[in-house]
This record gives sequence, C-alpha cells and structure tokens, in this order.
Amino acid sequence: MSREPSAITASLYYRLVSAASLVLRTNRSASLLARLLSGVRNAGSCLGLNRVNQLFLGHLRRIFSDRTEEELESIVRGYWFRHQASLVALFRPKRWRIRGFEDSIEWVNRDLLDTALDEGRGLLLLVPHFGDERTLHILLALAGYPVHVISSRYADSPPFVRRSKLAVASSLHHVAFPDQSPRWMFDTLGSGELIHIAPTAYGGPKGDWVRNFGVPVLASATPRRLYERTGCSLLMGYNRILPGMRYRLEFQSFDATGMGTSFTQRLFQRIEEKALEVPGQYDWMHLTIRHRETNTIARLGYVPREEPVLEREAIPEDSDPGRIIPFEEIGSLLASAEKSPSS
Repeated sequence: MSREPSAITASLYYRLVSAASLVLRTNRSASLLARLLSGVRNAGSCLGLNRVNQLFLGHLRRIFSDRTEEELESIVRGYWFRHQASLVALFRPKRWRIRGFEDSIEWVNRDLLDTALDEGRGLLLLVPHFGDERTLHILLALAGYPVHVISSRYADSPPFVRRSKLAVASSLHHVAFPDQSPRWMFDTLGSGELIHIAPTAYGGPKGDWVRNFGVPVLASATPRRLYERTGCSLLMGYNRILPGMRYRLEFQSFDATGMGTSFTQRLFQRIEEKALEVPGQYDWMHLTIRHRETNTIARLGYVPREEPVLEREAIPEDSDPGRIIPFEEIGSLLASAEKSPSS
C-alpha cells in the first residue's frame, strides 16, 4: 500500500533536515538552518498553501487587541521559528553527547529543581507547549536528572519521523505512552524521581474544562490527580529558545492550594502569563487545535475517549477563531461522555 503524499513529504523533509544537521555542526549554523526553514514555512502559509497563519492571526487579534497587524505577524513568525528550531534540535543531542551541552544552556532557578528532588516526594514537572519542550527533558537527562516522560507514540507518522522523535529520548531516559497503565507514574514518584508531563494534553472524558485565552478547552486532569493521590512536589518548567540555538531552562514553583478544576485552571493561567510575556515562544498551534476540538465536541454532543476521533470528525467551521462556545454551555458534555457512541 502506498503512503499518503503528506506522509512521504514529511519523511523526506525530516531526512533533509537530518542530513543538513550532519553538515551544520555549530549552534550558529543550526540556528541559521532553523531560520531558513521557518521562513519557508511562514511564506508557504502566507501564500495560501494552508490557512494556518490566518487561524493564528484570528486568535491573536482577539488576545492582543492592542497590537498592530505587523506586531501580530511578528508573533506568527516567532512561532514558525520555534517550530522549526525544535525540529532541528531533534538531530543535535548526539553531538551534545560527544562535545558537551553545557555551553548551550543557561539555568534559571535550578535550585528549585534540586530542592524538589531532594525532598524525596517525587517531582511532577509541568511543561506546557512553550519553547522547545521536547529538548527540555533531553537536556535534563544529559545533566544527570532521573527523567521520565509521557510521549505520543506518533503511530500515524512515517517510520523515520517516528524514530527521529523518539529514538534519542528513549536512549537517554524512560519514555512512556498514554495507553500504558498509569501504575508506573505512582511508582516513579514514590521513588523520588521526576516525571516530565504536558499539562496541555487532551483531557478526554475524564478531563477538566478550563478557560484558555478566552476559549473553553478540555485539559488533562492527570497532573491534578497525580498530585492529589501522591502529594508529590510540583514545578513548572520552560525551555526558552535563545539566539544561536541556545536554551534557557527555567523552573517556577506552582501553588497547588485547593482542589478540583481550580488546580487545572490556575495551571493554565500560569501558562497564559508566560505566553503573554514571550508570545513568540508559545505554541499557538496548540490553542488552535484545542479550540477546534471544543467546537467539534459541542457539535457532536459528547467527549470522545480518543483524540483522533475529533480530528476525523472536524469540519472547517470548527476551526473558525470567531466561533467560541460559551463556557457555561460546555461543561455538561463531560457528563454525556458515558452515554457517547463508542470511539
């Protein structure tokens, strides 16, 4: 069976970036490659090859109502650089292991990280879609931290793309997947080690509805439940991409006072604050996808257990940035999930 053209294109694109990374050995040359690729991707969207930029701008005009169109377009360009720099970084860790990585990073509040691990309660590191979140857990592992991460299997990706995203991380630390039993997470935290988790993942029928940049999104309740059941330490982690393909690893405390959805809502409020501070580092694609999923859920009338159902059932109107379901109308859909059709 022949592959879909998009899969063939993705595989070829990743192979070309991999090959270029073998030649471009310095941080500066890798940054120039990411800048070139981001310019191509941004131009492709501007020329109408896809409508991603217009979706981004539709949300950004609402969120940053005081910004000029030129400023908003600059944020979109920042997104594309972040996106392509993260891709180029996939092929950098082998070189870091040979030549060292210390000169490529700067630490902010590393003492919070060390103190949290020294407490022995296990550490849940909450890492949103900001900067280069994948490279964060790789750098932590290279620095000697006991890292575990939850990752997609990328089952729908071509083999080379899947290997590129998983192979290096799997060689450095434990990589788990959402369809596995969660028992390992309790064992890991009980052993005083670190779980790198994306709180911005899809929530499913057991998720928490929260407001995210003014729109309702269904967030994962896993961080909240892990904290409630284990009493583990909590930190927020960010890996900001600096000029020259360097990184700023920043850690912030997170107040877990209170329970229920308020935990998740406070978490998303903190993520918003960081995104508003450095909007070019935030993954605006994530907001676009979660917003689309909410509209699809509202149209279907139930919450699918598996996220691919929402992608399959989506229609173009679901992505319209101007179509925002009132938060008060969306929460009842979790109750209807148990009566939903099988996904």
